[in-house]
Amino acid sequence: PTPAVPYGQQQQQTATPQAMTDIPHTEVLQQVVAAARGRLVIPADEVKQLQEAAGCSMDTLLLSILEEAAHDARPHISNYHVGAVGLGGSGAVYIGCNLEFPGNALNQSVHAEQFLMANLLLHKEPSLHSLAISAAPCGHCRQFYSELACADCVRFVFGYRGHSNPEIFTLAQLLPARFGPLDLLEDPSAPLLLEQQQHNLAWTNDALNVLQQRAGDHCFAQAAEAALQAAQSSYAPYTHCPSGVALITGRGRVAAGGYIESAAYNPGLPPFQAAVVACMIREVVLVEVQSALVKHEG
Repeated sequence: PTPAVPYGQQQQQTATPQAMTDIPHTEVLQQVVAAARGRLVIPADEVKQLQEAAGCSMDTLLLSILEEAAHDARPHISNYHVGAVGLGGSGAVYIGCNLEFPGNALNQSVHAEQFLMANLLLHKEPSLHSLAISAAPCGHCRQFYSELACADCVRFVFGYRGHSNPEIFTLAQLLPARFGPLDLLEDPSAPLLLEQQQHNLAWTNDALNVLQQRAGDHCFAQAAEAALQAAQSSYAPYTHCPSGVALITGRGRVAAGGYIESAAYNPGLPPFQAAVVACMIREVVLVEVQSALVKHEG
């Protein structure tokens, strides 16, 4: 079998299913789980310390967090909890879970893998090295991950429920002969997902008037700026309709997210879903191009 791609190695390789051999003490991994509880990101230096303390492989560390990640899911329709834990190129660990919204169409749901991708984008993570998930990703998410500039280098680590030995695959194995960005982009050198985007957006006169009218509202001003920055870094290479959303919680906290497109269109992630976190929303501020063909209002 071809060995899995080592951390930090950027060349393309094909991975085959492999078994993990390191089995750290349960109490040590419980400390790793505790460190991840209630968090969406674990900084690289802390990840390194946790791995050294546990004396385990990075795959085992990621898999140990899966149950905690799935616990944070909000599957109010399916009752099916999914967790996703990713290792970024920076060495930081990112966490995602699935979200479902009662009273809305099922296509408004956020898959755990999409949540994790929005998390990477929000924190300006330049690449994804490994993705641990509790079960094989659906075709929707496999297509979604085709947008990554590093798509051919990502290691997908499956921790099946009830199985002690996870399996490792590449996207080429999960989605062979896939339709992707290069099939649709007019400019093959255009930046792909997680690569730096810059749309040079500016406020319209109407938007400036609204900002002036709300000049004394600090939360609104903060949300407007966060939404603009999310729109600036959003990924919209096919429609050229960048957009971002900022959510204001009942406690005045602002959370923002940017639009993420897919060459297949359907697996895209709207800006609202990219910004959603498990919280009470008081107000939503949407930023998008005034004459855009694709809009997210309504």
